[in-house]
Amino acid sequence: MKILSVYIVILAVVVGCTQAPQAPAAETSEAQAASAGQQGNTRTYSVDPAKAKIVAIGTKVTGRHEVSFPVKEGSLQIGENGCLTGGKVLIDIAGLQVLDLQGEDKAKLEKHLRSDDFFAADKYGEGILEITACEKGAADTVYISGNLTLRGVTKNIRFPAVLHLGEGMLHSEANFNINRQEWGIAYKGKSDNLIRDEVNISINLMAQGL
Repeated sequence: MKILSVYIVILAVVVGCTQAPQAPAAETSEAQAASAGQQGNTRTYSVDPAKAKIVAIGTKVTGRHEVSFPVKEGSLQIGENGCLTGGKVLIDIAGLQVLDLQGEDKAKLEKHLRSDDFFAADKYGEGILEITACEKGAADTVYISGNLTLRGVTKNIRFPAVLHLGEGMLHSEANFNINRQEWGIAYKGKSDNLIRDEVNISINLMAQGL
C-alpha cells in the first residue's frame, strides 16, 4: 500500500499540475546591445502607466495565480515600416498585486513574491524591458526582441506582438511564456505542491504620440 501511495503522489505531480496558458515560448538568449536611438524617420510614443497592463500567470500542482505589475513609465519608437526601432518600459516589481486572492491570503502571497524566494523586491524593485530589435510579420504582427531585466539578471527575449497605430496612439499587445529559472527565480514550492518553471506573460500598452 505504501508503494501504491507513493506512486499516486508522483502521478499527481506529473499529470495533475496545472499547465501554464498556451502561448508561444519566448526565445531566450544573452543580453543584446540596445538601439543607439532613433533611426531615420521615427516617431516616439509615451506609454500611459494608468492604461498599461502587465500580468504574469504562475501555475502549480493545485492551481494558479495571476499577478499584475504596474508600469512606472515607458516610451516606444516606431519606424516608417511600422516596426519598433527602440523603447524602454520600467516595471514596478515592488508594486506587484495578486489578482485572484483577497484579504490575508492576498497579502501573504504578495509578501512572499516580494521576498528573496521570488523577485527580491527590496533589492530589485524595478524591472526593465528594453527593445533591441523588431521584425515585421503578417498583418499587424511583429516579432520583438528585448532585454528583460528581473532580479538584476538581464536576458534577451524574442516574442510575437501586435501593434495597432491610429489617431496618434499606439496599442501594443503580447502574450508569451518564459522560464523563470532564466532570471534566477528558482523557488520550487512545497514538496506536494510544486511550482512550474513556465510562466505566462501578457503585456498590454497604450501610448500617446509625442
